[in-house]
Order: sequence, then structure tokens, then C-alpha cells
Amino acid sequence: MVRLIYIIFIFLIFSCHKKENKVFTLTDSEDTGLDFQNNVPYTEEFNTYTYRNFYNGGGVALGDINNDGLIDIYFTGNIAENKLFLNKGNWKFEDITKIAGVSCPNVWSTGATMVDINGDGLLDIYVCKAGKPEGSNRHNELFINQGDLTFKEQAATYGLDIMGLSIHSAFFDYDRDGDLDCYILNNSIRSVGGFDLSEGQRNIPDAEGNKFLRNDNGKFVDITTQAGIYSSKIGYGLGITVSDFNSDEYPDIFISNDFFERDYLYLNKKDGTFNEVGTSAFSTMSMGSMGADVTDLDNDLLPDLFVTEMLPRTLERKKTKTQYETWDKYQASARKGYHHQCARNVLQKNMGFNKFVELGRFSGLADTEWSWSCLSQDFDNDGLKDIFVSNGLYKDLLDKDYLNYSANANMIRSKINKNEKVLMNLIDSMPSIPVKNCMFKNVGDWKFDFVSDQWGMDQLTFSNGSAYGDIDNDGDLDLVINNVNMPAFAYRNNTDTITNKSIGFILKGNNKNTSAIGTKIILKYQGRQSMVENYTSRGFQSSIDPKMHIGLGNVSIIDTVFITWPDGSKSIKTGLKTNKVYTLSQNEAIAPKSIIVNTTLPNCDTMLVPFEHRDIDFNLFTSERLMTEMPGFDGPGVAVGDVNGDKIDDIFVGGGRNQSSELYLSIGKLFKSVKQPFDQQSKSECVKAKFFDSDNDGDLDLYVAHGGKSFSNFAVELHDKLYLNNGKGSFSIAKDLPFPNAVNTGDISIADLNNDGLQDVVCAEKMKNDYYTQPGSIHILYNLGNNQFRYEEPIHAKNLGMMSCVALVDVNGDKYEDIVVGGKWMPVYTILNQKGSFANSKVTKAEKTSGLWNVMSAIDVDNDGDKDIIAGNEGLNSFFCKGLRMYVKDFDGNGSADQIICKSENGKMIPIHDLDELFSQIPSLKKKFVTYRQFASIDIETMFGRKSLLGAATFDLDELQSVIFINDNGNLKKVSLPKEAQFSSIHAIFARKNDNVSEMFFGGNHFKVKPQFGRQDGSMAWFMKCDFSRKNPFFDIKPLYVEGQIRSILPFGEKIVFGINNAKVLICNNLN
Repeated sequence: MVRLIYIIFIFLIFSCHKKENKVFTLTDSEDTGLDFQNNVPYTEEFNTYTYRNFYNGGGVALGDINNDGLIDIYFTGNIAENKLFLNKGNWKFEDITKIAGVSCPNVWSTGATMVDINGDGLLDIYVCKAGKPEGSNRHNELFINQGDLTFKEQAATYGLDIMGLSIHSAFFDYDRDGDLDCYILNNSIRSVGGFDLSEGQRNIPDAEGNKFLRNDNGKFVDITTQAGIYSSKIGYGLGITVSDFNSDEYPDIFISNDFFERDYLYLNKKDGTFNEVGTSAFSTMSMGSMGADVTDLDNDLLPDLFVTEMLPRTLERKKTKTQYETWDKYQASARKGYHHQCARNVLQKNMGFNKFVELGRFSGLADTEWSWSCLSQDFDNDGLKDIFVSNGLYKDLLDKDYLNYSANANMIRSKINKNEKVLMNLIDSMPSIPVKNCMFKNVGDWKFDFVSDQWGMDQLTFSNGSAYGDIDNDGDLDLVINNVNMPAFAYRNNTDTITNKSIGFILKGNNKNTSAIGTKIILKYQGRQSMVENYTSRGFQSSIDPKMHIGLGNVSIIDTVFITWPDGSKSIKTGLKTNKVYTLSQNEAIAPKSIIVNTTLPNCDTMLVPFEHRDIDFNLFTSERLMTEMPGFDGPGVAVGDVNGDKIDDIFVGGGRNQSSELYLSIGKLFKSVKQPFDQQSKSECVKAKFFDSDNDGDLDLYVAHGGKSFSNFAVELHDKLYLNNGKGSFSIAKDLPFPNAVNTGDISIADLNNDGLQDVVCAEKMKNDYYTQPGSIHILYNLGNNQFRYEEPIHAKNLGMMSCVALVDVNGDKYEDIVVGGKWMPVYTILNQKGSFANSKVTKAEKTSGLWNVMSAIDVDNDGDKDIIAGNEGLNSFFCKGLRMYVKDFDGNGSADQIICKSENGKMIPIHDLDELFSQIPSLKKKFVTYRQFASIDIETMFGRKSLLGAATFDLDELQSVIFINDNGNLKKVSLPKEAQFSSIHAIFARKNDNVSEMFFGGNHFKVKPQFGRQDGSMAWFMKCDFSRKNPFFDIKPLYVEGQIRSILPFGEKIVFGINNAKVLICNNLN
């Protein structure tokens, strides 16, 4: 018995200890006194149908209203009244709402900001109002702190009694005059369906649009239009965050907009106006943008941006909840100024020079459910900032089964005929499914782990506004969340601050900006660095306490602290101990110095080849409806070489379909286009081009490869061409190459395959053009001299795959070049050279290499005397991932192949496609599935039957990273390229040796991808060095800031040439 009691005792101790090890504990409102609940009951007259933002929820504001060193909490309610709770210490709170006079009864409150508006050292409270829409008392309210726990409403006195559907506000000193100015974010009152996607709508001001107010001696004056701020009716603003995005020491503004309107990034011009640069700064934005937060996530001292959207986490919920744009609508929206928007969260890495790279999918943050607030801070004090996202919509208006069956026109008509309460009945039948909030731990290198369960946040909720702060002053950040129709959450942080330390700063500003809003602090310690900014409006409808917190890990001393105050003045502190809070005063700062920020992109030369590549615009998704991306768009093929013998390189640029290619002869820094016979092939699409001496006459001839999915299998436009040089740079067409049929060329490689001193050509066929996935073959042209060629098609390389790249490398060291190929949905294959012939050569597959390969480049990376292969793949910032499988078969027997991509879940292969998308390709499936929910989790075997699947071709993905294949005595061993090379698909590589160091240039991106899968645009081209004798072989990694779909990278003297699809050829300065 004693033994049993002992075991139970030990078990209980272990269980308790395990519970306390969770980073967060949800406190009990009965213990804390935080008894706020944002109840939102609906009626026939007032509900989610009559008021679009009915379930957007309330906000949270944190701050010390009585200067006792404890953070107090203010919640906003919608139909419920707002509440203010005074922190009494030890997680005990007192409801002082009535005494304070800040309840805002009978009006729909949204965002709340604690800010010292009048510079008296006391935090005031500004409350935004957004309903009822027809209500006359929905003006915003400003509660001025009287210093005795009471407040006096004085919005009109200060000019802040704004009338609109206000969502949130941000206060900051935009003109550095010592007081706080104000941006008020309003949401359009007009129905979304009342707009078409016409151009120029955002330039038309609206009286109830967004407001920018300058503080003129305590009175806020509307300068919206003159400051360059949009205030139109299409501004469906939901998020505002402020930061010095371009490091010029002036505050900039980011606005996230819901629905079809794009987001805004306003850069402060330092003259009282802003320049909106969203479309040039961001290659992709989220579509239904919700909350936003900005912080330095990778400790490079540049602020990064996270924006939430509504994409569910699971495949099942995606298929029942999410509607996607068609390709045509997506393209039309982008053309009319609404930019490239995606239905998911976006994570924007700041690259400097007002440029960002989107990494939502790379980081694991793209899909977090119907999300509202996002907060970026170091919640476990390990020195890396984590991300919290609040989730949930109390009534799911967008559930597809609800829309199709409960809320369709016939059902509504029936309810009306029965004199029922139509809207009440409709809302009663809406799904209401709580979901978890998301906490993501930053594990470095732009990767985040989902840790909600491990960290104690596994509750199912309908959460909206949220804010963080050290409520109990124990050195870590606690979290407060406002929920709909359930009690608010207050999480106590249990981080072990002995192991993971932090440092805090209370800022004392000058003039009227007493909290020094806008201050930037940079810490340097143990060879590391960190940066934080003091802006309090964050997430969604919420604001944080102005006390600054920095997590550090196990660090005891901070070497140097650099403080930049809101007016640009500077302070420096050294040798500060951690786990302490320091008070810093702006009075001690050194006077500001003007700084000049270089906004000229580095490395780029103004010398441009006067050629702009043009690809035809067509939509393959209408004919092959299950295709996820359009193949093709592989040009321009670019070749560089001295074609006229003047010792200066010239440039050939291949044209798109219906565009002539051009040859440019170099004349100093200028180029001269020379008449050539290329216009005879203008109907073709040049995808690859290479100069080589075909006839051994000492000059460079030109091989031009043609391809493209827009041609039929037998189109003469697909025939490759050889052009012969007369030695002076004038070319003529050689006789037709001996291909037996037209070939849709994916890539070419040229080398002496049979060691006869003549250069031979290997052509990797991308695909047959009957349908996507119909594989291509390897074609070889043996050079017989005198511009005669012998054709060979290796038997075992027939119908090998959708080949995009080929390299010629002596893999086995027998002094003969072997063939290595890769492509879409296929592994990397090696075809060994049988002493000058490949007719019967076996094909060897490199294990676990099935990917979406685009390009190969051969170079001796490891300095062992043989050539290795650098291979560009899809990368890791993509919907496509390891474990996907594609089944290809004519499942419905209509004569066309169907390509169904599946994802493995619980041991079953689940199609990723939407029901409507699958129905459009295979109409017979309509008989099998009545509801979206029934279809959402069905596996492909159940869908078609095991017998039917037996005849299907299958293609797997098991490697998406771009890699180096090290040639190890005939075996190709993979080495992953650094993370920067995984931010997008790589389609172009140039590599060279500098002593024993390999220097590599990468470029890529692919835009012709269905909207639900999202275009690949995370690359601005990269330069990096590689030396395998080093512990960390990849180093000196730099962005080149070359945007677009890069398809060629070649050396040009001391410069680099970039061939970009549908753009001008770009020549950039070399990097050494």
C-alpha cells in the first residue's frame, strides 16, 4: 500500500511539473477578476447579413494607466460594453469601468489604443467605433486620463471625433515635431458586391474613408489628401502597423485591406507627405488581408512584415471553406492595379532598398485558419521572435455546403413564402466551429514550428484582438485575447527567465511624446544583434504596452545598446546586465544628424540591351483544368560570345512566339542590332540558345532551340535551327537538322560525345504536346563535320519524362561525357556514354530525387578533378512539397488524360483539387458526391476504385530543394543549397571558378501558376560562394535585386547578363 501511494505521489509530481513546463497557462477569470465576454447576439434586423463585420470581434489595449508599474487591460465590446481592469498585482484585477467612465454603451466598439495624447505623462484611451452602420453616435471617442482612475471624453476637443466604420488607430510622430499624429483606419461602409474591378477607384477620396491627422498644438487636423493617403470607398482596412521600413529614421505605414483592394505601404518622404509603394515593394500580397504586425524576425536589423488571411490549415477545411479566383479574373485584377494577391497569409522578408521577398510557405505560416490578429515577439526569450495568430469566425458565412444548400435562392424563397424569419433561420443553420489559435516558435533560418499544443494554447476559440505585455513583471511576455461569445483569455507566461533571459526598457520622451513612440533600439551582444521599435498599435484592433521587451537567450551582459529616438537623436549604453528593466531618457540623447538612405539598387548597370522579350498570353487552364501551372514560358534563350572576332562579346536574345530574335554586336558600351535571318522563325518560341563552333572553322555558330506548349505536336515552329557564322557576325540558316519529328525542346547541351574533335548536341524534350505529363525523349545529334549531323534516340531514354534540363558530365571517369537529365515530376537520371554512343545505354535513377527540376549547370565544385552538377528545383517556398503524388489516366474515358494530384493523409492519398475544379474535368463524379464535406476527405482509391488506379501512371515528389550533386566516383550525392536558394524556383544558373572557390549566380521564379497554388516570385537572384574545405561551405550570400522570371544568366565581360521572360534583358555589374 505504501509503495502504491509513493508511485501515485511521484506520478502527480511529474504531472504537475510537466504542466508547468508549458510556456503558457490560461488563467481562470474567477481567480483574476478578468470577467470580460464579448457577447454578440443576432436578431432578424441586426446580424452578419445586415452588417458585414458582425463577427469581427473586439480589441485589447494594454498600458499602465496609473503609473504604478503594473499593466492594466482594456477590452472593447461590440454589443457588449467595454471594460477597463486595474492590475492589482499577482494576477488580480479590479473592474473599474464604471468609475473610469469608459464603457462606451450602446455603440459598436472596435479598436482601442492607449496613448498619452496630451503629454501629461498619463495614458489616455482612444476607442474606434464601427456600428451600427446607420447609427448617429458611432463617432470615435477619446478618454483623457484625469489621474485619479477617471477619464473624460474629449474627442471633439482634440478633433478626433471621427465618424466612419473605424477599425483602429495608430499614433506616432510622423513629422518629428515632438507630438503624436494619427492615422485612423476605416472600413468601407459600401457593399463589396457594389464594385467592379475598374481602375483608379482608390484615387477618389471619400468622406468616411481612411484619415490622416496632423497634431497642430493639440488639435488634430485632417491632411489625408495632401499627405498622399488613400481614403476611397474601396479601402476595406482591417490592419495597421507602423515601422521604419526603409531605415531612414522616419515612420512609415502599412495598411492591410480586406476583399479585392490591395494593401498599402506608405514610405515617409520627410516633407510631410507619403509615397505609396506597395506594388513595387511586394511581389505578392494577401487577398483578404486581416491583421498585420511588423518586427525584425531574422535579426538583420530590418523590419519584416506578417499579414494574416483566411486560409484553413487542413486540406479538408480548405476544400469546404475556401473560394479561389479563376486565372482570368486573377490576371484582370492584376492588370487593373489590384496587384498579385493570394488567398493566404504572407510573410514579407525585408531585403532593403524598399524590396521584400514573400516567404509564407517557406516558413510554414501560410495557412492559419480564419485569422485576425498576428503578434510578432519573443515569447520564450530565446532571442528569436515568435508569431502568435488569433483565429475563428463564430458563424462561417463562406462554408460551401451552407452556401449551396442552406442559403441558395430556392431555400431563401421557400422561407419567405412560409413567412419565416428568414435571416435568423439562415444564421441558425450556419456552421459554427471553434478552432485553435496558432503559436509559432521561430527556430531560425525563416522556419517556424507550430507549438500551440506544446505551449499550452490548445483551446478551441473564436478569437480576434490580442495584445502582449509583461503583466506580472517577471521578465516574460503574457498574452491577452478578446473572444466572441466566450470569455476573454489571459495567458500567464511561464518561461524560465534564469535560462532564457531578457531586458526591458521604459522610455521617457521629450515634449508631448512622453512614451517616446517611434524609438528604435538595437542591441549588440556575443556577436549577435537584435532590433525592436516602439510602436504600440499592432495585430488587429489592439495596442501593446509601450514598455519595450527583448528576449536574449542565455546572455548575462549586453555589450552595447544603440537608441535612436523619435526625433533622430541618439543614445548609447554599454555593459547592461540582463533580466532588468532600465529607464532611458531622451534628455540624455545626442542631437540628431541627417542621414541619407541609398535607394539605388546595388549591382545593376544602366546599360540595357534594347530588347524586351514578349511571350504570348494564353490560358491553358481552360483546356487542361487540373493542371496546376502552365508549362512553357521558358524563354528568352540568351547566348553570349564574340561572333565577329573583335575580342568583345556580343549578345543573342531569343524571341517569344511571334517575335523575332535579335543579335546585338557590342560597340563600346552600346549595342547595334544586325540584320539576320532570325525573323524567318519569328512564329517560333526560342527557349534556349548556345554559341559553339559547329563546323570547326574558328568562329562561333548558333544553335537555337524551339519549344512551347502553345504548338501542336507536329508544328514546324518546334524545329530547332542551326545558324552558321561567316566569321564576321553574319549568320545563315544551315540545312534542317535530322530530327524525325518536331520536338518541344526543354534544354540542350553541347559537347564532344565521341571524342572526334567535333561538338555534338543533346536535346532533352520537355513533353509531347497532346497533354500535360506526356513524356519526352532524349535526342542526340552527332556532328559529322561539314555541318552534317547523325540523329540518335537512345532506346532506354525514350519517353523518359518532362525534361527541363540536361548536363553533359563525365560521371564515371572514362573520359567520355555522360548525360544527366531532370525535369518536372521526375527523378534525376544518368545515361552513361558507351564509348561514343548512347543507343543502348541504360538509364540510372538517382534515388529520392523525384522533383520539379528546371536547370542544371556543371562545374567542379569540390575541386576533385571531376565535374559536379548544380541543379535548380522548385524550392521550399511553394505549395508543392515532398510526398505529393500525381495520378494520370483518362479516368472518365472521354479521350483526354486527367492529372490528379494527391496528398498523403493518415495513410491515404487525398486529392488536393477542389470539387468544382474536379467536376469541370471529370463531370461523371457529380453522381458520386452530393456535398463538399462528403468530398473533402475522400481518398482517390475510394473515388475511382482500386482496379481503375492500377492502370494509372503515377509520379511522386520526394525532393523539392535545389541542390548540388557531388560526383563521388560515379555516384551523385545531394548537398542542399542554402535557404536563399530555396525561396523560389530556380530556372537559371551560372557558375565559375575563382581559384578554388566556386562562384554561383541563381535566378528563377514562375508566375503562370493557378491562384490557389500561388505564383513563385520569392527570388531576386542570388550570388553566393562555395568552398567545401570550409566548415560552412556556402558564404558571401548576396541578393542581386533582379526581379521577374529569370531564364538565363551568362557572363558578359566583367558583367552578368540576365534574360528575363516577358521583360527587358538586364546587364548587371559583376561581383567578386
